[in-house]
Amino acid sequence: MTPSEVEDQLATMVQAIVLKRVAPDTLLLESGLLDSVAAVDLMLSVEARFGCTVPITEVEEHLQSLRTLTAYVVAHT
Repeated sequence: MTPSEVEDQLATMVQAIVLKRVAPDTLLLESGLLDSVAAVDLMLSVEARFGCTVPITEVEEHLQSLRTLTAYVVAHT
């Protein structure tokens, strides 16, 4: 799967949770789009779809934006 395909799938997942489309560099946590419950929902979806788990101590780092999450998933699948 290409990084672009991963990003498209992650964008769909994020959109389903926050109920709006977000740009790749939109700050997900800092902007308040994702709260702690939504972040857990997204992480569970990522794990189910891609088979990789973001360690709890690294969630803030990798959920900064769709772009950072894509980079993490591509590197760990």
